[in-house]
Amino acid sequence: MPSSAEVARILRDTGGFVSGEEIAYTLGVSRASVWKRIKALRCMGFDISASTNRGYQLENIPDVPSVEVLSALLNTTLIGKTIEYHSQIDSTNARAMMLGFSGAASGTIVTANRQTAGKARNGGTWSSPPGKNLYLSIVVRPDIPLARASEIADLALHSLYLSAKRFFPEYNFLLNDHGLFSGGKKLGGVLCEVRGEIDLVYHMAVGIGLNVSHCKNGSNAISLFSLTGKMLSRAEITVAVLEKFEQLYLEWKADE
Repeated sequence: MPSSAEVARILRDTGGFVSGEEIAYTLGVSRASVWKRIKALRCMGFDISASTNRGYQLENIPDVPSVEVLSALLNTTLIGKTIEYHSQIDSTNARAMMLGFSGAASGTIVTANRQTAGKARNGGTWSSPPGKNLYLSIVVRPDIPLARASEIADLALHSLYLSAKRFFPEYNFLLNDHGLFSGGKKLGGVLCEVRGEIDLVYHMAVGIGLNVSHCKNGSNAISLFSLTGKMLSRAEITVAVLEKFEQLYLEWKADE
């Protein structure tokens, strides 16, 4: 029987209606098996329409970046084989650092609905209200000296930038060492924490934050929603960032 993830990816990548017969043929299973996976996806919160003559179409992706939803969407080989989702946590980066210290595999990710002590650069805090934004950390073991750790931060920043451009190609985004900006206001940023010695990084927590639908009042910040008027699924943008980060990270590793 096909997994829900396989069916979800076909629906997502098609971008329109696709027949149950075509999905069944692609996966080498019966149409009844496809229907069972469609029902399972709907139970997870995927909005899937059906038409007698046209098949199935993915209308909306669930907002919550839960283990089930991310697992159903991610098309990666390294990133996200182990996923933790927390409805509330002090800091995804703190948790990722703990997991790395405990031996978690490279590519392990931690996501959250809310952070009570979200971290920002230079000891600052990242406003992390519930149900609004992207709070994500990735455990990596890049096998590099400490002096090169900033290269991983650059990969994460470019993943954030390219993902934003994927959804909003008509907008001008600016990327620098401090994060992702539009119109001089900050949309997101990256915080990398490292455990290691001068000659070798043991593990890193690559923390990525993005203002999806909320920004702190009175701050020099902006959200994607306030900028574009479009409400993105946090799960969908999380998947985009993770897939882009894996692509850039594996290309970077191949050039080592």
